Amino acid sequence: MATEQETGEAGGTAPRPDSPEKKMGRKKLLSASNASAYVLLAIGAVVLINLISTRVFGRLDLTESHVYTLAPGSKAIVGNLPDYLTVKAYISKELPPELQSVSRYTRDLLDEYRTYSKGKLRFEVYDPTGDKKVEDEAGQCKVQKLQVQVMRSQKFEVGSYYLGLCFQYQGKDEAIPQATQVEGMEYRVSSLLKRMTQKKQKIAATNGHGETELQYLKHIEEFEVTSVNPSSAPIPDDVDALLVAGPKQPFDDKGRREIDAFLMKGKGAIFMVDGMAMQAPRGGMPPEMQAAQPKIGQPNDTGLNELLEKYGFKIGQDFILDQPRVPGPIDMPDGRKMLANVPVYVAVKVPEDKDLSVIERVGALVFPFASSVELVGPLAGGKPQAGKLWTVAKTTATAWKHTGMFFFSPTVKIEEGKEKGAYGLAYAYEGPLKTAFPSPAAQAGMSAPDAAGTPPSESKKPVRLLVVGDSDFASEEYLQLSRYVPIYQEGAQMLFNAIGWTTADETLTPVRTKTLTARPIQIESRGTALALQVLNIAGVPAAFVVFGVVRWRLRRARRQGLKL
Repeated sequence: MATEQETGEAGGTAPRPDSPEKKMGRKKLLSASNASAYVLLAIGAVVLINLISTRVFGRLDLTESHVYTLAPGSKAIVGNLPDYLTVKAYISKELPPELQSVSRYTRDLLDEYRTYSKGKLRFEVYDPTGDKKVEDEAGQCKVQKLQVQVMRSQKFEVGSYYLGLCFQYQGKDEAIPQATQVEGMEYRVSSLLKRMTQKKQKIAATNGHGETELQYLKHIEEFEVTSVNPSSAPIPDDVDALLVAGPKQPFDDKGRREIDAFLMKGKGAIFMVDGMAMQAPRGGMPPEMQAAQPKIGQPNDTGLNELLEKYGFKIGQDFILDQPRVPGPIDMPDGRKMLANVPVYVAVKVPEDKDLSVIERVGALVFPFASSVELVGPLAGGKPQAGKLWTVAKTTATAWKHTGMFFFSPTVKIEEGKEKGAYGLAYAYEGPLKTAFPSPAAQAGMSAPDAAGTPPSESKKPVRLLVVGDSDFASEEYLQLSRYVPIYQEGAQMLFNAIGWTTADETLTPVRTKTLTARPIQIESRGTALALQVLNIAGVPAAFVVFGVVRWRLRRARRQGLKL
């Protein structure tokens, strides 16, 4: 008589526990369980990441200047807002392609500001197109329409779009009327936030001595710029830094004492002093020489060496010249190209120093007709007893010095000097400063408290000084040349940095110097260019196809291994 187990096997109704069918069923059940677990874990991970992302903000920015993430200065400004601030972004939905990337960047930028504001900054986006009320609100905040030429239906049309920002803080409205490019946007926003919520630093430029007028400084809203003549009026107490830019007439004793008293308060100053003055001759020149724009250089008596030498700096009555430099070719407005030959201007590479924000992201400078700056007195040898000294600009060993009358014409070759060497052109100093006008007791070596109403014998706190043997490097005349030779804009950049440094307000310096740097691929031949083009067009899709085929074959082999 057959057993019950044997009957089941013969009839095929009940497989044995160790049969292949049972084993396969258990494997399928285990695989299904694992797949379900993986799906649940993946869903849980996505939910957890979303929960974390709402509370923790992060962004990976691989650009050299970190253009797409906020600089520490911007984070500090928005993170310390004293009150709530609202940003209204007026952005048209149907923007042309060239403005869509700017719109995305602006939204992401404001979102990042909001994240670091600790809830103090709020921003809203409006589309004024077709909404008269919203359009009037944008106009009241001085947000302006953009007129952009776009291609539609095989013809060019001029379209009007909105892409601007309105900032509202404690009843005050400020605007960025038009946001047309990514570069510089963070600086515009951060400087505006700083201006609306913090007291601006005040810079006083001296006048009355033939100084160079730097009109573009008045358009920089980051600082408040005023003017003062120390020879006829005291420097106001609310001035944070002093700018002496290219005087052509001497400061008298009263003016020097007023500057000294200002520095003894522990405030900073920028001295841009020409040891020689380059001027065009007046009349009497032959027509052919006038066309060549000749210039004559003569010693420039500013009266400031009597002051600066006490601090450790001496401006030489000389010109520092160097071998010709050719930064061209450059593109002219009419489409032509021209070699930009600057035969005597000294072009120097600025040393990298992370401790000095004056030269942050300033790669090179051009000093037109610069004079030497020598370290003397308390700074002789370049080793101050207290404080710190930086070399901001120094020539190469091929430079030479010219003293006395100097005649320059682009058509006349300049004779090189026999004695060549490296000359200092600009220095920065931070530390204690002794007065240039000590009392009789101090001159006699007696230690006595400062008399009431007289300037202290030493600065109340460390002073920041920048001394440059040239004023043209940041002048508007040479700044205009930056349209053709970009290196000329570095001078104004350094001046902006220097103002922030002397006022000890360097928050926006790294923001101001953010730029989008092009990184073109260097291609040496047409064959290489064609190979790269084919790789970009066909290589990437082919790689995905190969990956898919390999993955399909592996999965197929795995399934076949599970069959009986």
